[in-house]
Amino acid sequence: MEKERRSAVGERSRRAILDAALECFTRLGWAATTIEDIRKSSGASVGSVYHHFGAKEGIAVALYIDCLRQHQEVLRARLEREHDAEGFVRTVVMHHITWSRANPDAARYLIRMRREEAVAAAEPEIQSATGDFLREGFTRLKAFAKEGQLLHLPSTAYMPLLLGPAQELLRYWASGRGELKPGIEKVLADAAWRCLKP
Repeated sequence: MEKERRSAVGERSRRAILDAALECFTRLGWAATTIEDIRKSSGASVGSVYHHFGAKEGIAVALYIDCLRQHQEVLRARLEREHDAEGFVRTVVMHHITWSRANPDAARYLIRMRREEAVAAAEPEIQSATGDFLREGFTRLKAFAKEGQLLHLPSTAYMPLLLGPAQELLRYWASGRGELKPGIEKVLADAAWRCLKP
């Protein structure tokens, strides 16, 4: 019982630190944020921050994986209700935009940090934590192609056609040069389906 209580307290502390990190990185920027900023904002002790994550880079990677998992968990639940290629394609594209609109700080963090050295250096850890989701998606795309519901393409061609325009729009949005107007997700989903339908 005591072990479970300590585990729950530790998880609450970890969650508070991740939430504080996202708030600080959003408000101050990744480079300017210090461990002390995160510690103050979370109410955690210095020891707790270092125990859970080590240095600031450890927080950055853990937060990146956390945001990615949140994005993927919602999408996975939506895709479980889709049984044909068109529904699958449209759901992936529309979710990419609607989730970003609903979770702007997390979405911007994912986009801005993707090429930061701290996150890029942890690519194997990120792949290990989130790779199953991507493999499931590619397995379904290949099955749809085999059934004649999608164009037969090399695996590497699906993601650029599926999410390339949506990802580019989100990059502009994350940099403050554009907005996610209502209905744009349907336009992009229509475009992706036109590219991929047989």
